[in-house]
Amino acid sequence: KAVAAATSASSSDDSGKGAKKGSIKKAFDIVRGDQKLMLVGAVQSLFEAAMYVFILQWPPAIAGAVSAYFGEGAMTPFGTIFSCFMTCSLLGSLTFGKLLKRKNSMTESTATGMLAAAAASMGAGAYLTSGATTSLAGIMGALCLYEACVGMYFPAIGTLRSKYVPDDQKSVILSLFGIPLNTLVVLAYLFVKELGMSGALGVSSAALAIATGCMAKLHSIAKKETADA
Repeated sequence: KAVAAATSASSSDDSGKGAKKGSIKKAFDIVRGDQKLMLVGAVQSLFEAAMYVFILQWPPAIAGAVSAYFGEGAMTPFGTIFSCFMTCSLLGSLTFGKLLKRKNSMTESTATGMLAAAAASMGAGAYLTSGATTSLAGIMGALCLYEACVGMYFPAIGTLRSKYVPDDQKSVILSLFGIPLNTLVVLAYLFVKELGMSGALGVSSAALAIATGCMAKLHSIAKKETADA
């Protein structure tokens, strides 16, 4: 009986592994065969990779601007600044909801504008921390605008995933989206010393610009499908 039970358990494990492999392959084939799904995955990976780099870089960026404005040794009120970021994020979420209530509004078009604003704000942050000029108000303004875009991003990507990602494969497909995301983040962290603060923010801005192009393409496809319907 013990041998039979062990054999049965082994067969069950093999069956589970086979089903898991089959599920991953099926999810990969679904993503590969659906351009819209690939574009959603690209946007998610690029935006969230830029966001994680931002999380690493904003404290030294703000601290440097505070020291330049108030003098060396000035204390940086990180808690207050973080509260400002969270407020901007909340305002961004509320703004996204208001924008979607407009007549003939599409999530794809709203998300395209949001991503363009995010790329511009991150690019401004990269420029202002490059050493060419230091402006506390400018850096705070750029980063607060980016945080507002983060607030808009989460309801936007949630809406797009519910629209384009099949429910029966959602968990596996979202796991696949995490592979390029984590790869980009690890690469950015490995080369962060070589890139420097402004370089890392510049790479994030470039990633957001590519994400904007992907979303613009998705908007074009969705608009054409709506017109043909």
